[in-house]
Amino acid sequence: MTQGGRFEETLANLTAFFHERGVPHALMGGLAVAAWGAPRATEDIDLLADVSPSPELDSALRARGFEPEWRRGAPDDPIPLLLRLRSSSGPEVDAVCATRPWEREIISRSVRLHLPQGPEIPVVAVEDLIVLKLVAGGPADLADVADLLQRVGPLPELERRAAARGVLELLRQVRASAGA
Repeated sequence: MTQGGRFEETLANLTAFFHERGVPHALMGGLAVAAWGAPRATEDIDLLADVSPSPELDSALRARGFEPEWRRGAPDDPIPLLLRLRSSSGPEVDAVCATRPWEREIISRSVRLHLPQGPEIPVVAVEDLIVLKLVAGGPADLADVADLLQRVGPLPELERRAAARGVLELLRQVRASAGA
């Protein structure tokens, strides 16, 4: 199986799992950047999901072929709770747990998109993806922002959403350097 096939299979399996259990979720990270038209290599699958630790969830994930590992961040960590999933046949999955109202709002605004040769899945709206990348703030994240800004049309909600997360000035800097 190709690397792309493993990603698609893992993503389809996990998306079906969350759908069956009514777990709101959306793709983010490098695959979401690619879904919005900016091709990008990635080593893992990143999701935002409204889940919390439970023995029942862990057991169901194991039955589906995933080994769950819950990671709690420090009080000032931008990611308070993460569910890392490993499987023997696919890429690692990092599900950032939606612990704050604004994260749940991002999931509620997600858009269903078809991935190339993949399933239709919820993907964070491009404005929200840009804001999440700005909050993360790493060099690859800011390069993703610049690439997305050059590829997408007007985003009337972007500045408001960036301001709400405290990254409006960074957005303006990236826009200026990218000529977007």
